[in-house]
Amino acid sequence: MAETTDFELDELPENIGPHVTDLVRVWHEARAEDPEQIVPSRDILTAERLRPWIDDITIYEYMPLKEDFVVRIDAPSIVALNGESFQRASPREIDMKYGSCLTAALFNTMMCGQPTFYHVTLAVRADQHWLRVLLPVRTRNRDGYPVDQILGIRFDYEYQYQI
Repeated sequence: MAETTDFELDELPENIGPHVTDLVRVWHEARAEDPEQIVPSRDILTAERLRPWIDDITIYEYMPLKEDFVVRIDAPSIVALNGESFQRASPREIDMKYGSCLTAALFNTMMCGQPTFYHVTLAVRADQHWLRVLLPVRTRNRDGYPVDQILGIRFDYEYQYQI
C-alpha cells in the first residue's frame, strides 16, 4: 500500500489559479440560483456549465443502503495519468490502495454541504502534490428520488506552508 498524506484546508489557497477559483465560483452561482436547496441541483450545475473541467471531474455517488460511495464516473484525465480506472468501485478501495482519506473527505463534504479543499501528497511519488476540490450536488434517480453526489476535481498544486 502506498502512503498518502491529505489534510483539509479552511479555504482555497490565495496563490491558486483562476481555473480553480472559477470552478468554485460556478458552484456558488449554481447554489444561489435555487436558495431553497442545500446544495446545487445537477439540473442547474449542468455538464455545459462544467465544460472547462469536464475531463477532470470524478463523480462519487452516495449509496445510503451501503453507507458508502461509488465512483460513478472516473475523470478521464486521472485515468490517463494513473493508468487505471476506479469506475463502479468504492472510494474505500482507493483509500486502501493509496493510504488516502478520500472516503472521510467525501462524507465530510456531504455533511457540511459546502465545497471542501484538501492538499494531497502521494508519498511514493514525492513529486505528486495536488489540491482536491470536492463539491456536493444533488440529482434525482429514475424514480425521482434525490441522490447525493460529490464532484471531485484534482489540480496539480504544491502547498506553500506558512510558518
